[in-house]
Amino acid sequence: MYVAILLVALEATGWLGDYIYNYRQRLLAALAMMRLSTQPIPALSDTSNDLELTLRDPADGPGAAEPYRIGGVEIAGAGPWLATRNVVPDDVVRQGEHRVFIIGGSAAYGFPYRYSDTFPGMLNRMLAPQRVRTLNASQVGWTSGELAPLVDQAVTFYKPAAIVIFAGNNEWFHWQPLLKPIPGQAHSADPPPREELSQASINILRTLAHSRALAVLEYGLVQWRVANRQARQDEARRSPVTDRFESHHELIGSGYAVAMPLDQQRYDANQWLAVRQEYLDTFQANLEQMVASAQNADVPIVLLTVPYNPRLSPAWKHRQPHWFDPEHREQVTAAITNAARAVTDGRFEEGLATTDSALQLDPHPALLHYLKAECLEGLGRHLEAEVAYSQSREWTMGNLGSRLSTNRIIRALAERVGVPLIDVQELFQDYGARRQSYYNLDLIHDDCHPTPLGHQLIAEALVPVLQAVITGSSIP
Repeated sequence: MYVAILLVALEATGWLGDYIYNYRQRLLAALAMMRLSTQPIPALSDTSNDLELTLRDPADGPGAAEPYRIGGVEIAGAGPWLATRNVVPDDVVRQGEHRVFIIGGSAAYGFPYRYSDTFPGMLNRMLAPQRVRTLNASQVGWTSGELAPLVDQAVTFYKPAAIVIFAGNNEWFHWQPLLKPIPGQAHSADPPPREELSQASINILRTLAHSRALAVLEYGLVQWRVANRQARQDEARRSPVTDRFESHHELIGSGYAVAMPLDQQRYDANQWLAVRQEYLDTFQANLEQMVASAQNADVPIVLLTVPYNPRLSPAWKHRQPHWFDPEHREQVTAAITNAARAVTDGRFEEGLATTDSALQLDPHPALLHYLKAECLEGLGRHLEAEVAYSQSREWTMGNLGSRLSTNRIIRALAERVGVPLIDVQELFQDYGARRQSYYNLDLIHDDCHPTPLGHQLIAEALVPVLQAVITGSSIP
């Protein structure tokens, strides 16, 4: 009986703590982001009995105890804040009110800033006189396939006046290459990152998290793993020599990508070209389904392109191949070494000539484009450097690569089906060019999330579009 009373007391304490701090939802979100896969996620759409939605809570909740750092850089004004709330239609559907749903990943969620500093929060203030309220159903780390059911739920149960889709950053979030052992070497030569869990382990932890008492213990374990990963990254950053790749090691720069190439014996880079296209095709199909779901319900929809940090390190999350074409492996590898030295020494004209020659032989290595961009930036040719950095992002293998193709898909779909488009990347570039502040420097401080200023530009661009689609008038 004493044991039973103790267990009940612990569980009750867990429920109370969860009510105050919402740590179970944070745990489930963290476990979802740990999932690993090698295939894109097609759109899921069975929402016939699923009334509940998870929304970002305008009340931010507790922030992080330590300043938010990523890639060795502290992000000013960042939390991150991750407060959410679960709702059903009766909680949010009000007569005489226009509801605008925001659907996307962490950029649309507003990570890692306070709700008031994000474009959904700003829209609430700016459109309040028209009785417009935004409901942010975006989910951190979710792909377009996972987001598609949210559009179905919104149009089926929540009577939206409009839906804004700001997706495309996370298509490769869970992707990892299937590495093969190098002949003659131990299989553990490059083991998977220690913070990653198997899918079976993730499923077990999700099941156990139904107990709020166990959930708090799991949440503590996850936080410990995150802190441990940060400590390893900091240690690797201080050490001039490392023999193991750490993701998120370098936010900006080519040094880590030069030092940590992908071994072609472990993964044939040419496989990536087919995988990349499969993911892009799936993203296009998922986006088309989301737009069709809204249009079939006569709900106006607005698409946003994804802005990006053009100077993000190519080795942000995965090792990058130094070459794709085996015929030119030696020349291209030597060019990368020589160009990297030229950048370090400030010999930008020489480095530019080296990278241009190598790109004629092999146009796919992201690192070559990045080194070219560094040379152009060093020469003060910023508009050309932006183009070269964007090409690096286009050919970066894995997460946050293929930015140009992703935005081409969004733009083409908007034109083909006749829905409004806010070209956020173009908006950001125009803003920087007018002020001679290039590379989205003031608009994205980390890998892909708009700053409060970036969110303000998005909100200001969305206001007239939403006013027009809600009232049925022409878009200015």
